[in-house]
Order: sequence, then C-alpha cells, then structure tokens
Amino acid sequence: MSASRLVSLSRKIIKPSSPTPLSHRIHKLSLMDQMGTHSYMAALLFYPKQNTTTSMPEPTKISRVLEKSLSKVLTSYYPFAGQVRDNSFVECNDIGADLSIVRIDCPMSSIFDHPRTYIDNLVLPFDPWFPSTDSLVAAKLGHFECGGVALGVCLSHKVSDGCSLGKFLRDWSMVARDSEAKLSPLFIGSSIFKPSNSSSFQVVADPPLYKNESKRFHFSASKLKSLKSLTDSTTQIRPTTVEAITAFLYRCVNTTPSLLIQAVDQRGTSNDGLVPADSTGNAILPFVVSATNKEEMNWERLVSELRKGKEKIQDMLKYIESEEFLCSKVSDIARELNERTSNNDIPMYRFSSLRRFPSNDMNFGWGRPRQVDISTLPINMFILMDNQNGDGVEVIVSLEDGELSALERNDEFLQFASPCLGF
Repeated sequence: MSASRLVSLSRKIIKPSSPTPLSHRIHKLSLMDQMGTHSYMAALLFYPKQNTTTSMPEPTKISRVLEKSLSKVLTSYYPFAGQVRDNSFVECNDIGADLSIVRIDCPMSSIFDHPRTYIDNLVLPFDPWFPSTDSLVAAKLGHFECGGVALGVCLSHKVSDGCSLGKFLRDWSMVARDSEAKLSPLFIGSSIFKPSNSSSFQVVADPPLYKNESKRFHFSASKLKSLKSLTDSTTQIRPTTVEAITAFLYRCVNTTPSLLIQAVDQRGTSNDGLVPADSTGNAILPFVVSATNKEEMNWERLVSELRKGKEKIQDMLKYIESEEFLCSKVSDIARELNERTSNNDIPMYRFSSLRRFPSNDMNFGWGRPRQVDISTLPINMFILMDNQNGDGVEVIVSLEDGELSALERNDEFLQFASPCLGF
C-alpha cells in the first residue's frame, strides 16, 4: 500500500490510570522470562463493520474507548507499563504503552488479497522482531474506509508468552465494556521459577531469521477425527489433537535431517498446583525431536517422541527438589537447545499451541473480532489455534516461500487441511 493511503492520525503514550505503588516498582523476571527472546508477541484483530450485532461507534469514540481502557488495564498489568533492566527485573516506572491511530483508505476486505506480510506491515505498530520502541506494549488502531477497524498489538516476549498476550487482550476488552471490571492477573512467575543470578545461566539464543511468508490452514473437526484415527491405527498411543497435527505437519514438510522444537505451556491441570492457569508472564519450556532420516519420520516414532518430550518436562517440574535444582535443569534445557540448534545448516521447525487463546472474548464493545491472527514469523513456525466457530483447528504456517509452496502442493497435506481465504 502506498504511503498516501495510510494516514497517521495520532500517536500517544498511554500511562496507567493510577500510579504503581512504590512497593510494586520492582518486578523480578522469572527464570522463564530470562530465557525469553527479545522479540515481541504480535496479534492482529479484525472487526469489520458489517460483522457487528451492535452498531459500530464513530471512529473518535472507538479511539477514546481504547485509550481510556488501555490506561485502566495497565494499572492491573503494571509490569507491562515498565522497562526491562539487565534481563533481571522490570522497573515498573509507568512509562506506559504506545498507541498509534491511523486511517487506512481502502476497504478492509481488500487487504486480504495481499500477502500476510503486507497485512502485518499495515496493521501492526512495528516489526515484532525489530521493535522501534522501549515500551513493552505497543498498539495500533486502524480505521478502514468501510467503517471496520483493525487492532494490532505487540507485547514483549520478555514479560509475556502467547497465553499471557491472550489474557491481556481479553482483560483490556473487558475493561473497555465495563470500566469497573475486576481483573486478577497473577504476576507470580519469579516466586515459582526463581530467577537466576548466575553468569553461567544459559539463555536460549535468538534463532536465525528468514524472509518468510505465512498462510493459514483449516483442519475441520471431521478431518481431525480422520487424522487422529489414522494415527490411532499406527501407534500404541492415542494422540492428542496437538500431537496428531504436529506429527502430521512435520511429516508433510518431510525434511531430513531436521529438528522439531515443541513449546509446552506449563499452565493447566497437570501442573496447576505449581503454575496456576492465570499466571501471567512466560510459562513455556521447549523440547527437541530430531529426524535424521526418512524412517524416523514415521507416525509411531514422532507421536511417541512428542509424548515423551512433554512428559519429561512435566515430570521435571513435578519433582522439584530445590530452586538450584530447577535452575540447573532449565539451564540444561537451554544449553541442549542451543547446542542442537547451533548448526544453521540443519532446518528447524517450531511448533506452538495457542488453542486456549480467547479470541471470541476480545469484544471491546463493538462485537467479537471476525478474525484474530498472529503475525508472520521470520522463523519456521507452526501455530495452532482453535477455529473461532468451533469447527476444528487452524494452523498459521510461517515458512520460506519455496517450502510454503511445496506444502500447498502436498497431496497428503491437502487431504486433511484447506487454505483459509480472507474473510
């Protein structure tokens, strides 16, 4: 899109509506936060005018609602309005969040005829991997000529994973609808995963970056049932939806030797006593599955390795003997990941599930979003999200153009997945 069709209307720093108490001015990063990269998580929310059951407010009112509610939600999410210091803590100094407002002189529907990287540049406040701000939160509101709006939000990976980003957006929208809404984010990561003060502690190295494209694919509920039946017939393990799709996609990429890197969210039932479901921050640990030849790409092995990798991490957390033990084990995970991914000649494919991402709860007062997206990533990445209409799972695939084109021509892949085309 030419610059003349994207008109900047304003850019503001939104500070918390109430100052952070002195007792909360230092927020220690957890061990998981310290492991995080310096990139940002980025989400794109689309609200076409014709999609709303209630009338779309005037642009000036939408802007006021977002400004006021962002200011209020930052009071509860006070670390997000601060600055990271020395990979050790957040100085909760209320510098605030960036909010820019633009006018986009075209219909919303027309942008989906373009590559997703084009849409990212249009909707997001900046490139999530090359941030142009010191703020931990940045948002961009785009008003389309058709009356629809898009909201692009970037949140630093140093203080958030995908789950926390979803909760922040849900709570922001809740406050927009009800200024008296009670929020209860739990910033307790550093009390669960004690931060390391050791100079020898291993952090996960930033991965090599590529000029990737991304597309979104749909696995309907009926296709998922067929896929899981296929895996059931060839393995002794009944795979979860995430295991079945992950193993299937890795097979379809069909590159050997290569590495599969799976992110595991530690929140939830198995570790709820240790990591509460409402814990805010980073609660993700990765593990690696390798495939050195075609034989190692078989269903039984991949599903088995995915299950073993997840259980190994969960068992490690279940039997924590001391803070030093946990720090040592997490450092070992980071060291192993760095060693196994240090050879840039071996392709790496990362997988993450955001199936609990609360897309349908992100109603700021003008209806739920028609579509919620995650930005294109400059790494080989597969992100799983629930279909917003409840029909199966959608996967956002970021790959180099040649690999993405090959995947789209893969007959086995197309047997179960179909492309998502715009709105």
